[in-house]
Amino acid sequence: MKNILIHCAMEKEGEKIAQALKLNKKEEIKKVENCKINNFTTTYVGQAKNTNITLLITGIGKQKTAIGLTKYLCENVKPDLIINIGYAGSTFAKIGSWVSINKSYNLEWDITGEEKYTMKDLGGQDLVTIDELEKLPCYSAECFVNSSSFKENVIFDMELHSVSLLADLYNIPLVSLKKVSDNLSLDDYYKTVENNELMELESSVKYVEKFLE
Repeated sequence: MKNILIHCAMEKEGEKIAQALKLNKKEEIKKVENCKINNFTTTYVGQAKNTNITLLITGIGKQKTAIGLTKYLCENVKPDLIINIGYAGSTFAKIGSWVSINKSYNLEWDITGEEKYTMKDLGGQDLVTIDELEKLPCYSAECFVNSSSFKENVIFDMELHSVSLLADLYNIPLVSLKKVSDNLSLDDYYKTVENNELMELESSVKYVEKFLE
């Protein structure tokens, strides 16, 4: 049976997707002595079309994502596919639209004269994309991006590059679906995400279903 892992950063992103996929919240938590992150993540589990589906909510940011996802991969069966889903900003993409990410970069990664935005030996893989969606690169930042020197259309988030590094390390195909919440405006983000009709995430399920057996 195929195993798919869906990753979301925030509870408000993951909860409704879990409901749409009819996943159940996993109450049992494997306790690790003297470990502060036993309750760090939230997990939903279920099955559809002969596929085991797990939805993991790690919290916001590259660090929490790396810790939570690493812990999951160390304690569970390796997934056949990871699907990252969530809100993201963009330079020019239409607010409320879905975007399929084709490349993942770290906005802060810059070793002058050697590496910029991506490591030479890890995390530079192409992501699996959805044919009917616009395909754009995503730059993961340590903070909300309010301005940018990029002239082209790109996406900004705070988690994907950590997911990409681990997917590459474990040789797991990766899909990333981003719903555009703003065009580099924190005020617009908070206004937009309150629009449930525009910023719903349940429609991501039709894309997830493409990967179910």
